[in-house]
Amino acid sequence: MNRIYNNQYEYIKQLGVGGFGSVFLAKEKNSNRLVDIKQLNDLAARRQADIIHEMQMIGSFNHPHIVSYYHQFTEDGLLYLVMEYCKLGSLENAAALPGTTSEVIWGWAHTLTETMRFVHEKNIYHHDIKPGNILLTEYNHIKIADFGIANTGGGTRIYMAPECFYGQHNTNLDARVDVYALGLTLLELLTGNNPFRNKSMDEIEELHDTKDLGISALANWEQEIILKAIAKIPEQRFQTMQDFNEAIRARAVPVVFNKAIIQAGNFAEKAAHYLKLKKWAKAIHLLDYAEHSLTPSVNVLQVKAKYYLLLQKIDLAKQYYEKAMQRNPRLDVQKELGWINLELKNYPTAISLLSDHLHRNPQDFEAYNLLLQCFYQTGRYEAAMHLARTILSIDGDNHCFANNYFVAAATLQNGMLNDADEKVLANYKTTNPFLVYNRAVTTETEPTYDKKAGPTLKSKLLFMDYRFNDFKTSTLYCTNNNLETFKTGETQKAIITLGRDNYHVNDVRLPGGSAISRRHCVIVNCKDDVWLYDLNSTGTYVNTERVHHKVSLRGRKTITIGNTILETTTDKNKLI
Repeated sequence: MNRIYNNQYEYIKQLGVGGFGSVFLAKEKNSNRLVDIKQLNDLAARRQADIIHEMQMIGSFNHPHIVSYYHQFTEDGLLYLVMEYCKLGSLENAAALPGTTSEVIWGWAHTLTETMRFVHEKNIYHHDIKPGNILLTEYNHIKIADFGIANTGGGTRIYMAPECFYGQHNTNLDARVDVYALGLTLLELLTGNNPFRNKSMDEIEELHDTKDLGISALANWEQEIILKAIAKIPEQRFQTMQDFNEAIRARAVPVVFNKAIIQAGNFAEKAAHYLKLKKWAKAIHLLDYAEHSLTPSVNVLQVKAKYYLLLQKIDLAKQYYEKAMQRNPRLDVQKELGWINLELKNYPTAISLLSDHLHRNPQDFEAYNLLLQCFYQTGRYEAAMHLARTILSIDGDNHCFANNYFVAAATLQNGMLNDADEKVLANYKTTNPFLVYNRAVTTETEPTYDKKAGPTLKSKLLFMDYRFNDFKTSTLYCTNNNLETFKTGETQKAIITLGRDNYHVNDVRLPGGSAISRRHCVIVNCKDDVWLYDLNSTGTYVNTERVHHKVSLRGRKTITIGNTILETTTDKNKLI
């Protein structure tokens, strides 16, 4: 005979056991309604009262996506909570449910973030979001369970945000802890695997740093949202469930660049220089201004800590170092990893890594240019333009951002720039060889690209690497097989264009008819840094290896295009 609880609930079967206690299915005798009863482990009376208070508060919301709380009772000193029964169980078994597609999962994510936003606005935090605490009713309505109960155990380890382990700050009222857990839950639902399962904290840290999370098969926008949600550093995550929800609706992580943070980083760099010169007053003036009048970067906190340390104000030095470490405890290896992933076309990972690096190094313009390139390569042209404008408004000498603004705008607008674009570029029309080249591409009278059939305009434009920002031309020496347009000799032209012989836009016109592309390739002739860029051509070879995008021409190189062979070097003696 089944046991009767509280004289009104007939035990049917056990549904599960967890850190909080156990849960079983029961039937209410008077109504025959099925209910979910949670028997909590032996808790102190005060803790029981806290749980009851929180459950009653959540129950009063009567929210359609939160498991309904009916009432509670005690037997033999144990607390029992009577809850709504969700027939289809938890999302732990979501993969086995019919029709669980990516679209369905993102629909769940949209609902869950909206629900958690509502709860957070009431100053209530879950602290144990995971697939096992998200349930489905028999009508496929999604509901969040275990508010209040989850807090008894402090959360489930593999879904806990890293700061919860390190005790870096009080996370009890921090929405970003729930953001992290929901992001990881989303990752698990989409991939069928939690990458942190059975991993030590050191191994979890390494996976965070390398971004090796098993999500490469997901769409770029899906990867970006997940990486943002589960960022190791709280400040780098979505700061609220509202932010998380908006990204899901937009299917993109919003691009936000804080001019004040970049400026604060510049102030920190100047202050560090003054510290080396022992000009203390100038250093602290800059640091105080950056901290209180701008948005202080990690750099500001680190340099200010160094200031107090050099002046032997140890307590203040310790305070500022702790602040800096709370914001970002990692070593700065993200830029290099981001660069590698950019070259490998792993764009979501590259964006995440570069964003991590820029959080600590907000004045690193080279990293901003790499991030801009990620946006450009993934078709986020407006984001690329916004970033370029931000940098140019701070430091107009960064010519590469002017060029890269142009290529993004030109690609977005099929080669046509509007008056606002031209205003941004007004000071760079003739001083930047990349920009001069790219303008020539978009205004050519002999078309070398086709908007419909291809090759595309984008394939003929040159994105400018930061290495060329301070461009100085080298003397390039060459020998060839009697080309009329490029006989043996030398040139100091900044960008040398090579292509089909009946297209006069090319400096070097190559025979071979349609076997040669109209704009085939270019040589970027920078002092001590000469490069060949293939323009999505029919084939360019350097020392017999086909060029995919670009290759260095340092030393003597043999360039083969069709039946034409060119020997190039920046050292005249190597032509002999």
